[in-house]
Amino acid sequence: MDTKDLQQSIGMNGIANARELGGYPAADGRTVKHGVLLRTARLSTADEEDLRRLRDEYRLAKVIDLRSDEEINGSPLLEMFTGSSAPDPDPLPEGAEYLQLAVLDLQKQTELTEQWQREHPDASVNDPAAMIGALIETGLLGDELYFGFLDEQLGKDSYSRLFRELLSLKEGRALLFHCTQGKDRTGVAAMLILSALGVSEDIIVSDYMLTNDYNRDKIEAERKMLTMSGRVPPEKIDLFMMAMDRVNETTMTNVISHVRERYGSVRDYIISELGISESELVRLGDRFLE
Repeated sequence: MDTKDLQQSIGMNGIANARELGGYPAADGRTVKHGVLLRTARLSTADEEDLRRLRDEYRLAKVIDLRSDEEINGSPLLEMFTGSSAPDPDPLPEGAEYLQLAVLDLQKQTELTEQWQREHPDASVNDPAAMIGALIETGLLGDELYFGFLDEQLGKDSYSRLFRELLSLKEGRALLFHCTQGKDRTGVAAMLILSALGVSEDIIVSDYMLTNDYNRDKIEAERKMLTMSGRVPPEKIDLFMMAMDRVNETTMTNVISHVRERYGSVRDYIISELGISESELVRLGDRFLE
């Protein structure tokens, strides 16, 4: 099934990568309900019309922010990764509850990056090619980043709480989950939710790859900028862009394979590591499938 055949967009003016999980078929012949499970990039770019629609059209009850304290409140630590240390809080539609569930320990990643720099004194932080090596080796880029979301206790605790929030969501209301770009931590969250609802791996990967469609203009501009700069080897441009706005299909397929190899299946992972029972998975299906 091609996810492009479905209307996943929620049509926000200012919020990037804004879409929903509704319409995807589950294994039992039901489909995911429309307008209930929303996934986006950060909300700080929302305009008043976006917030009004989230309130009135989607009856948004909960905003789950998967970012770290530093990303939300602002911190000098951010300068190493984003070039900005400014606060970036979520504006909330009236009536929506906010919950931060950090998946990535930015302090830990900063320490690992600084250690990498000490071990590679000849590598300049202003050399993009060198920083690709740092990001990969410290687990801030590529498959290892995603494995960490799922294997480390911080991620397990946050994704478990996300499922608890889904289980307590009232009928007729929506939940929105997001990180900064709405692709990595959010992509793993979507994979877990869709897996719990019995959606196939092919569709889960296709949903993940929609980021490249929603970010097409930004990706093309970034590729042009990196190519013209001459500072990133051509064969590493795609990899470098994963730290920006692009995703690779193999990342999600490798993540699902990793979960199978280590935990048995994604469903087994949800039960054993996130503490969601079989009966609760049935409740999730009854709540979010039709």
